[in-house]
Amino acid sequence: MPDYISKMDWGSLRHEYELDAKRLLPWDAIDAPFAGAWCVVRAQTSSTPHQHEESELFIIISGTADVFIDTVPHSVKKGDLVSIPVGSEHYISNQTGEDFHMYTIFWNTESARLFVKGKVA
Repeated sequence: MPDYISKMDWGSLRHEYELDAKRLLPWDAIDAPFAGAWCVVRAQTSSTPHQHEESELFIIISGTADVFIDTVPHSVKKGDLVSIPVGSEHYISNQTGEDFHMYTIFWNTESARLFVKGKVA
């Protein structure tokens, strides 16, 4: 039986893409076609520009920052959602005095389609 509560272990954040992150999904308690991670962009830093073939959704938890999508800056704050299109170069610039926290959910459309098809069949 899986644990239905996953406690955050702040000491287990890993530094990657010039931000601190912990992958929280996949998780045995949830059968889902997506993955997710808690991310922290530290004050006065920026994440590494990158692109990938997954769709991605940022849920802004705290702080303010600029999210760059294909070189276009978008100011975001707590409560905002950001959709990152497949293949778009993106990164986060946090030039404030406070850490910026967000949760990211990412998925491959074809994998999600196959997952749902398997559930319905």
